[in-house]
Amino acid sequence: MDLKDFYFQNIKNDEYHYRFMESVKDVNKVYNIFTGYEEVNDFDFEIFDVEEAILKFRELCQPEVAFDSEKKCWFYLITYYLHKVGYEIKEFPRLLARPPVEPGEFTYGDIRNRIIAQGGDDNGTVRYATRRTFVASLTFELKSNHIEITDSINQKFIEISNRQSSFNNMSIDEKLAEIANLIENMLKKDGKFLTIDYSLVCFDYINEETVKGYRHKLQCFRHSSDESIQERASYSDEQKSFLIDYGLVIIKAIHDVLKMAE
Repeated sequence: MDLKDFYFQNIKNDEYHYRFMESVKDVNKVYNIFTGYEEVNDFDFEIFDVEEAILKFRELCQPEVAFDSEKKCWFYLITYYLHKVGYEIKEFPRLLARPPVEPGEFTYGDIRNRIIAQGGDDNGTVRYATRRTFVASLTFELKSNHIEITDSINQKFIEISNRQSSFNNMSIDEKLAEIANLIENMLKKDGKFLTIDYSLVCFDYINEETVKGYRHKLQCFRHSSDESIQERASYSDEQKSFLIDYGLVIIKAIHDVLKMAE
């Protein structure tokens, strides 16, 4: 996964991380007094998954790290990515949502102050080894644990995703858009929607009408008009979390009913 692509595809100008736009956009450029800004570097910001993003974040927090433009960009992109996929750091719950413009304020200042507050200093001196131990112990938690999905369903998300992303590597709004897309992909055959008997696996709790209503509710996540953006913004994080869980239940129901019909 390219974290720069993830940032550009998801960032909105009213989000906190939008303030890093110019730094991210120009990270490969260097100023020349004769020719102005030129693209001279070829930094890439690739990660495999969330686990690798967390590992990279821990590396950036090591005491010997000096933040040049590349490392700053890594810090901005990783905090944005982890925030968008629903993570927070237990010891610093607001850090991923609102990282400082100067990363050293956190990686040196906040970490040092927390260690001193916990009595981990040596007469005011915080040893490098102590900081490394503290960084290694930081706890990354998902704010919302959504319903588990099977590998086969996750593979379907990867297949329909424009960037071949697994479900857990999507932002919250992206998850809702792709849930809507996958429901349509599973139900639409030869240009027409299938009529299936949901009661075979979920009694009367889900039916064709509830699925239609749910799909209609998610249309705003599939479009980029001003009206759709405003509607998305009107939903709280808790409402979006519910919509994700409910959508996954619907997808699992569709998957199981279709499998029974094979």
